[in-house]
Amino acid sequence: MFAAAALAAAVAMPASAATDGVLSDTSSTGTLDLNVQIVPMVSIRGLDDLSMTINAATIGSNFGSTSAISQFCVYSNADALGTYKVSVNGTNGDGLGNPYGLTGAATGTQLNHTVGYYDAATYNSIAATFMRPNVQKTMENTRASQARATDLDCTNAGGQNSSLRVTVRNTNALAALADTYTGTLSVVVAVP
Repeated sequence: MFAAAALAAAVAMPASAATDGVLSDTSSTGTLDLNVQIVPMVSIRGLDDLSMTINAATIGSNFGSTSAISQFCVYSNADALGTYKVSVNGTNGDGLGNPYGLTGAATGTQLNHTVGYYDAATYNSIAATFMRPNVQKTMENTRASQARATDLDCTNAGGQNSSLRVTVRNTNALAALADTYTGTLSVVVAVP
C-alpha cells in the first residue's frame, strides 16, 4: 500500500530538468527550467458618480428620457478579446421595463430607471445591453476596434473601454414626487 502511494506521488511530481555544472578551472554551467502561470484576472476602474436634474426644460427638450453616462476601464486577460462577464446590481425597480430604482430622500418613494451597458468607450444605445439586477452578461473589451487593455488603467486603449448609461423615462419623472432620489449601482466584472 505504501509502495503504491509512493509510486503515485512520484508520477504526480514533474520531473526536474535542472542540471548541475561540472567542476572546472575556468567555468561551470548549470541549467534550470522556468514555469510561470498567469491566471485569468479582471479589474474595473474609473467609474464616475452620475447626477441628473430633471425639470420642465429637460423634459421639453429630450426625446422621452433623461440619461447620464459613465465611461470607465475594464481589464481582462482571459483571452485576446479581453472577454469578461458583468452584472449591474442595485435596488429593484418596478419590473415593468424599469429594472432599477432610486429612493427619495424626503418622501421615501421610488423613481424607477434603466441601465444600459456597452463594452466600448463611446456608448452605443442600439448595440448596448439592457441590464437587469443580478444577471450576468458576457462582454469583450475589444469591441468597436478597441485594443485589449494591457494595463489596469487602459492607457493603451485611451483610458476607457466601457460605458454605462442610466436613463429615467419622462413618464417616470412626471409621475414622481419632487425629491432628491439616490441609490448605488454595483458594477461587478468577473472572469468568464
